[in-house]
Amino acid sequence: MLKFTLPVFFIFLNMTTSTSDAQVKPAPNLQDRIIDIHAHIGSFAGYDLSNETLLANLQHFNIALALISNIDGAQLPETRNLDESAANQITLQTVRAHPGLLRGLAWARPIDEDGSPAKLEPFLRDNHFVGVKLHPEMNHFAADDSLVDGYLSLCAKYDVPAVFHSGDAGSNADPQKIYQAAKRHPTVPVILYHMGFKGPHELAIAVVKQAMQKRDADLYLETAQADSQAVLEAIKELGAERVLFGTDATYYGKDHYAHYLPLMELLRRKLSAEEFAKVMRLNAVRLFKLEVR
Repeated sequence: MLKFTLPVFFIFLNMTTSTSDAQVKPAPNLQDRIIDIHAHIGSFAGYDLSNETLLANLQHFNIALALISNIDGAQLPETRNLDESAANQITLQTVRAHPGLLRGLAWARPIDEDGSPAKLEPFLRDNHFVGVKLHPEMNHFAADDSLVDGYLSLCAKYDVPAVFHSGDAGSNADPQKIYQAAKRHPTVPVILYHMGFKGPHELAIAVVKQAMQKRDADLYLETAQADSQAVLEAIKELGAERVLFGTDATYYGKDHYAHYLPLMELLRRKLSAEEFAKVMRLNAVRLFKLEVR
């Protein structure tokens, strides 16, 4: 049977064992366990994003905490296309059902006639959501459009990060466009999910490096669907403080986290223990101000 040797927060994982049959013991030191800053609830045609699949993955792979947003806030025929209030209310209910395992990111819909930062504010103010999610592709707006400013101002008001889906050069989710928006709100941590969706990743790395050099925006990268070597290069170029572990759970279905074992093993081998801890957990704790049980 094929087995992977992982860091101490991982139980030896038998890759031939189904998620439902796995017998996973708690990690001996919770401080070493992983935080995934990019997970979803909701529905998207062709993908298994059920709560059951997400929770089974978190348990089986011993993930300490996942930050979730409701993909049904996306304005696409493959989703339920819920407005801001409805989409985020479902996130709230899900987090309340699993308070030690999940935290909420508020899904923003800037082009909605009735969408507004005011509709999202109660989720941050009253219900302790830890950030705002903006998806320029699925919600059909340019990342540097002035429509995003109210949402980034809301992040500044509640001292939480904004996470953006990032994509190719010239797209709505162009890392340069995200940078332009972030420069208008330089105190807000802005995280580029995917560091350029499925690559190439050089542009996202270069944009964060430029922001660091100019000190005109607070940009970070996230690892979902990113090439492992590119993630390692980003850490070398930018420092471990600028990269956070996330996976777009459960994009790959019932064995979602198995797809990230090569990345985690590469980082474990190539990074110092301190650097590894920052990427896999500590940066998330710092930026999202998390308390993990």
